[in-house]
Amino acid sequence: MQVPQKTIDELERFSNVVVAAMSSPHRDGLMEQLHERGVNILGPVDTAAQALALLAHYPADFAIIEDVLAGRRGGGELAVALEAQWGVPSVLVSRAS
Repeated sequence: MQVPQKTIDELERFSNVVVAAMSSPHRDGLMEQLHERGVNILGPVDTAAQALALLAHYPADFAIIEDVLAGRRGGGELAVALEAQWGVPSVLVSRAS
């Protein structure tokens, strides 16, 4: 899971960013980069159900979602649900990248 540097730089404008991705060194590195830029990270969570439960309690401005998540639903389904239920835009990244 690697997010392009340009995307990371653009995330500075968001206050609360959800990170939905399975544990990996790439996820941890991404979270560190966001934290260094002053972004409040919601998560990380590794399932769509956890992400949806988190958003029910905490507002988010944006989400970074890995295409493959643990649990029944994939990242694409989560991205659609976040936009439909809370108007939260997201970027979907490939685990293979």
